[in-house]
Amino acid sequence: MIRLERVFTVFTIVLYAVTAVLIVWSIVDTIRNRPAGRMLLGVSALLLLLLIVELIVSIVAFSSTHDVDPLLFFGYVITAILVMALAGFWAFAELSRWGPGVLAAAGLTVAVMIERMDQIWL
Repeated sequence: MIRLERVFTVFTIVLYAVTAVLIVWSIVDTIRNRPAGRMLLGVSALLLLLLIVELIVSIVAFSSTHDVDPLLFFGYVITAILVMALAGFWAFAELSRWGPGVLAAAGLTVAVMIERMDQIWL
């Protein structure tokens, strides 16, 4: 049987990898003075989808945990989802270099939230 901790560890690494790609790509596009393209918006949509999967998996696995504060953990997950959704919409609407800048800032924010969610879950 697969241990729940291993699943969350692998999923956290995937979240970090996608977030790092989003941050670096957004910073490069901001420096190059380019608006957010379809591929960059696709990466942000992928991160949003992964965060939604994190929410669903956490809800399913919550019954087997003992010391997780549900309000704190799910507050971080839902806030990360909202940050990415709003940043993606803003980057889509903003046709200047600041669209990717918003995605970079949101990516940094979500990276910190992922770390905090990992600390809370363990």
